[in-house]
Amino acid sequence: MKYRTLIIDDEQEALNRLIFHLNDFDELEIIGQCSNGKEALKSIVKNRPDIVLIDIEMPEMNGIEVLRNIKHVFPYFIFVTAYSHYAIEAFEQHAIDYILKPYSKERIKQALNRAISMIQRDQLAQNTKNYHRFLSENIIPTPKPAYIKRIAAKSLRNTVFIDVNKVIYVEAANQYVTVFTEAKTFVVRESMDKLEQTLDPSSFFRTHRTYIVNLDHIEAIENVDKHLSNVILKNGKRIKISNNRKSKLNKSIGASR
Repeated sequence: MKYRTLIIDDEQEALNRLIFHLNDFDELEIIGQCSNGKEALKSIVKNRPDIVLIDIEMPEMNGIEVLRNIKHVFPYFIFVTAYSHYAIEAFEQHAIDYILKPYSKERIKQALNRAISMIQRDQLAQNTKNYHRFLSENIIPTPKPAYIKRIAAKSLRNTVFIDVNKVIYVEAANQYVTVFTEAKTFVVRESMDKLEQTLDPSSFFRTHRTYIVNLDHIEAIENVDKHLSNVILKNGKRIKISNNRKSKLNKSIGASR
């Protein structure tokens, strides 16, 4: 299977260089190239690429504005630009990488390999979801899912792998989650719902739409009023839990011991 790739830059020399590097990847198929933001937006919506390599400063509409205007299409965006000060905004718009010009062959290769790996991971997750749906619809027992042992926290420079046993709790932050361990805090580009599905429920419990806690770190449950309680962690942190979830938590704690 080839992954459909669109390249966007207003300089032909930059486009040619990207094409040169992409030709090293048998997994990629270049489906087009664009030289301005409006043209890029139309092409993304029409052609639905898997991967988009995009510049920042372009005529008509810049790269950040292109991402803001994308609806119902979710390619993996890699920014390739000479401007470093857009990096934070690019990641806020869910870019998976940000490459500064001039770049090396190894750097562009690293970004493309990351995009391919993420596509394959998501395809595997979707296939697994479809398989489980098929089993449930055909009244066949669903095999026990394999839960993750590590959480990947990616940054511009590297990827840190967090042992789930060291996680104290997780807090939602827009399209990201913040993972708290005893030693450090990590920001991970993942939704709370997706992370909850991949964590072992015998070890982790979602007390609230914005919190997941490690059952081994729960010290006590504090009653606040008839509608609300707090989970008190061993480090003293208090985390809200509604009373309708409290009884389920008590069962989870009992079952995990």
